Amino acid sequence: MATTPALDDALLDFTSRENWDKFFALRGDGDSFEWYAEWPQIKAPLLSLLLGEEGTEILVPGCGSSSLSEQLYDLGFRRITNVDFSRVIVADMLRRHARVRPQMRWRVMDMTNMQFPDGSFDFILDKGGLDALMEPEVGTKLGMKYLDEAKRVLKLGGKFACFTLAESHVLDLLLSEFRFGWDMTIQAIASEPSSKSAFQTFMVVMVKGKMGVVHTIKSLVDQSAEYCNMQQANAVIHALQNENKIRESHNSGVDILFSLRDLQLGAIGDLKVIVPGRRRQLILGEQGSSLYCYKAVLMDAKNQTETFAYHCGVFIVPKARAQEWLFASEEGQWLVVESAKAARLIMVFLDSRHASADIDVIKKDLSPLVMDLEPEYPEETDPMPFMMASDGVKQRDVLQEVTSEITGPMVVEDVLYENVDGDQSCMSEKMFRRLIFKRSSGLVQSEALLMRESPSDEMDSKTKNSSTSSKKKSQKKGLTGIFLFNVNLDVQFYCYGVE
Repeated sequence: MATTPALDDALLDFTSRENWDKFFALRGDGDSFEWYAEWPQIKAPLLSLLLGEEGTEILVPGCGSSSLSEQLYDLGFRRITNVDFSRVIVADMLRRHARVRPQMRWRVMDMTNMQFPDGSFDFILDKGGLDALMEPEVGTKLGMKYLDEAKRVLKLGGKFACFTLAESHVLDLLLSEFRFGWDMTIQAIASEPSSKSAFQTFMVVMVKGKMGVVHTIKSLVDQSAEYCNMQQANAVIHALQNENKIRESHNSGVDILFSLRDLQLGAIGDLKVIVPGRRRQLILGEQGSSLYCYKAVLMDAKNQTETFAYHCGVFIVPKARAQEWLFASEEGQWLVVESAKAARLIMVFLDSRHASADIDVIKKDLSPLVMDLEPEYPEETDPMPFMMASDGVKQRDVLQEVTSEITGPMVVEDVLYENVDGDQSCMSEKMFRRLIFKRSSGLVQSEALLMRESPSDEMDSKTKNSSTSSKKKSQKKGLTGIFLFNVNLDVQFYCYGVE
């Protein structure tokens, strides 16, 4: 194995094009370099994946000056495309191989933004490319962009073989990004007996399959085997065990709460396609990408033969109404979908985290999050509409706000409800008095219809109410948290606190 030239701290950023140009310039022309796992160690496991497929279109992203491509070419795999964003190394590799290996292709290209059409390759071979992008201080952004590109240019049924040191931040990304629709296998690469390497190399293989299908990872990493770094191997084994538990839960039929990224990765199939009757719960937003997180439900209308007003809409449910049957139950939610006249409805539930936010701020925050959930309608050009359930109250008069040691802050209020069913005689001019515990503001603890008494009965009513109040107070003496309200209306409002 070739030795690494002395590098100063400025060259240790492996995500920088300029640093790689300097690195290869320091090495000079005509020299091959392998960071880890040389050809004798990876030949057998790699060829087992390519057996009998000499005509395979192979992509080697971040090829560098590795001899891997020439080894495969000399074994009969002629359709190899190598890409690297360093012009220095691509020019050097072209000089070396153009005559002796004329069918091999070389491209100056950023592997996080490749210029190949979708489904161009049968096999992707990554040897340290992902590891180089996953500098801990850089985060996962570049790694995610690269993996998205790799998945895009790989054909259905194609294989992605990644040679990696499987550090925790790299392995976590691989496991989550290839959770849905990919068949994954991992094995350790054997080291030579004389090798003094401090790190174990692994080969992770992903086979592109049908969206939404979750496979258990096949592990060929054995706790009883001898590896050059047992701590590293045990960490991989532990990570795979945890990941397989997650995958088993997805296959168990339990109603999983998905993240937006899960859906983008194909957890419930192709989001661009409407699936009649599909309903999935998810969390929208995350720290750093949005102001708030939101619990949501994605629902595709059961009857897609109807004429819809919208191909996709967002329906916001305020905290005060989130516990109502219409919004909290699956049956009620389907009624909302039907009433909204949308082929797909995304119901978003607000909670205490959003209490101080203006609704326009909420809509602005949600807009980029729901864009990825919009189905594909080529003829649709109108923006996705936002709808909102009101709190159901047309008029509200707060009578009193008090605090109890047992129940906390409470509000007594008189409300006039909106006419929701079109029956004017039912709700018009009817006032209700209700008690709400602020800790559960979405629930009305007690409620009574208020009726005005006739002037002729007012004096008798006062005498009667006074007598009745005293009698009921005496009868209810054994109960805690009793409240009596009587403000010249013919109703006595009782509600009982909670011990």
